[in-house]
Amino acid sequence: MSNFPKIQRAIPQRRYQYGDYGVTVLGEVDSADAHDYQFVAAFVKDGEAQPRLFVVSERLPPGQRDRGSHALRVINSAMDEIMDVDARWARQADFVDQALMLGSQLLGLEQDTPYPLI
Repeated sequence: MSNFPKIQRAIPQRRYQYGDYGVTVLGEVDSADAHDYQFVAAFVKDGEAQPRLFVVSERLPPGQRDRGSHALRVINSAMDEIMDVDARWARQADFVDQALMLGSQLLGLEQDTPYPLI
């Protein structure tokens, strides 16, 4: 999709198996789009090559930080929406917990448990 992050370089920080999905959390992200990503969680269905869902934390420009420094955004084929703005999305643990919860809700994984791989 055209709204999906255009990642040029990133370093995997964590990986999970979550139901039928592999989830990779990326940090130190360089992208070819206009967003300044702190973290990217990519949800890839087993057997597929492309992610079906991205949950991202992106740094907001200084002029847009009246509610917080980072936006939490959800991107899939049907939506591209900012869900929240808060400084806590700059912290990896907070971001990962929220990304897994959103992925569970959006992909129907409520009955599954995410298992860390790295």
